[in-house]
Amino acid sequence: MLATFIIGLREGLEAALIVGIIAAFLRRQNRTDALRWMWIGVGVAITICVAVAVGLEILSRDLPQRQQEMLETVIGVVAVAMVTYMIVWMRRHARDLKGDLESAAAEAMDDGSAIAFAVMAFLAVLREGLETSVFLVAAFNSSQNALPSATGAVLGIAVSVALGYGIYRGGVRINLSRFFTVTGALLALVAAGLVMTALRTAHEAGWLDVGQQQVVDLTWLVRPGTVQASLITGVLGIPTKPVLIEVLGWAIYLVVVGTVVLWPASRPFPRRAVGLVTATLAGLSAIAALVTFLTAPVAPDGAGTRTLDAAITTAPQTSGILTGLTAHAPEHVAVTLDSTTVDSTDAATGNAGDTATGSLTTDGVTTALPAMTGGATTPVGTIAAPTYHQVVVPDLPIEQIVPGAPQRVTLPQIAAANGGRLPVGLDPRKFGDTAPVIYAVSADVTVSVDPDFATPLATEVTYAVTATVTPAAGAAAVLGKVATFTAIHQATAADLASVEDARDQQQAHDSRAVTIPVTLVVIAAVLAAAAAILLWPRRRPDTPADPGTPVPKPETAVTERPFEKKENTR
Repeated sequence: MLATFIIGLREGLEAALIVGIIAAFLRRQNRTDALRWMWIGVGVAITICVAVAVGLEILSRDLPQRQQEMLETVIGVVAVAMVTYMIVWMRRHARDLKGDLESAAAEAMDDGSAIAFAVMAFLAVLREGLETSVFLVAAFNSSQNALPSATGAVLGIAVSVALGYGIYRGGVRINLSRFFTVTGALLALVAAGLVMTALRTAHEAGWLDVGQQQVVDLTWLVRPGTVQASLITGVLGIPTKPVLIEVLGWAIYLVVVGTVVLWPASRPFPRRAVGLVTATLAGLSAIAALVTFLTAPVAPDGAGTRTLDAAITTAPQTSGILTGLTAHAPEHVAVTLDSTTVDSTDAATGNAGDTATGSLTTDGVTTALPAMTGGATTPVGTIAAPTYHQVVVPDLPIEQIVPGAPQRVTLPQIAAANGGRLPVGLDPRKFGDTAPVIYAVSADVTVSVDPDFATPLATEVTYAVTATVTPAAGAAAVLGKVATFTAIHQATAADLASVEDARDQQQAHDSRAVTIPVTLVVIAAVLAAAAAILLWPRRRPDTPADPGTPVPKPETAVTERPFEKKENTR
């Protein structure tokens, strides 16, 4: 609430001052026609600004989650840029604002156009209003409760209008220079919080992945409903668990803009000294980036093994025409994962578009798994592991699995195995005395994979033997599954520990080889650019381009102020 109140007060008072100065000038000149046009321009500008604010809010709500984060990032960046420009501009022009506006108004009056006053008021209110709209929308997006934020904005605008009217009527006097300095410092704090919010939404939108290491945990300090929570998160926009890139963005923005706002206007800015210090810091940042990169730990090759040995969990079951026979489960079952491919277009739907390749080994018989498809994630310990699935047909002879399996069957055997009924589609008139049986072994393979290193963590392989009778005449008939058994590998503590160790090693590598060096290089580039601007030689206006050219002496002239009444000399 306090943050939006400051925004509404500061921006509203700027617009109110500009409109009030123009209105006071027109009132002194008895230009009621131009005053009417001025209020029309104010009304049109306010309408446009309100429409823009409402449109941005509706647009951000109707978009999907990722697109919402993208739009909020863009709005946040624009809001920070606009408020920074406004702070710097008002810092430079606060003292001369009245004179500049009255000079522009006098020129418009000389032209005799009342429309010019409407345009002046329209542009002034439109600029401040658009800044307010974008800034408030960004503040609403970063706020957890829109009602207090909206209340603060309305109160701030109301107070600004009241102060502007009081200044216009002459009943209220404000030290504008001090007012804009104080509110500029407060706005710099608010804008620094918006920088953190924009960096966070940029990461959630998938635009920014560096610098995501948590720096500090403020949950002990920021408790919901407390005063410090309202101040830290509500006003300053600081999250409870800020990450590295957010803290750096906040600190850099606050130092630069805070220096511009708080530097005394009466004291010359030490450009050269600050430039040398900035250049030194840029060099140190570049050196630190190089040292950090060269001393980074090596990235891990992987985590754990690519092959999982599965064990039979229950005794094989036989049914149908194999009832009473003993099935022998394989002694060695293993699943090997070769590669995984992520389909980014389906990432939001539970990895439904992912694929993987591998192989299944059953007692020395290797069966390729060329197109395992991804499904929903499965919790494996503390890891949310995507699962991959494929059904294959291993080349396993029936004699190896069920010794003594009948190769030919009679109708009474089929009926007895099927509960006294013949399968649908089997014609007893064309069956004959016996018919051969074909056995097919299928394996339903499911693998749960660590998403970071594509390491298989758990697997389940369900084998099924299906029998099909093929009489010499008539159609064949499926007799159903006649034997099943399952092999499982559950992730062990050692499996999970190897993944966690690899993750720690990868995080250390990414931090020292990528995140920190890139961040330091960006800081060095920003500091170098700032140092170049500060150290760039500026030619004084009174210094001629050619040293040999004499500087003409300014002629003494008596200028007449356009608003001073001439004394009657008659």
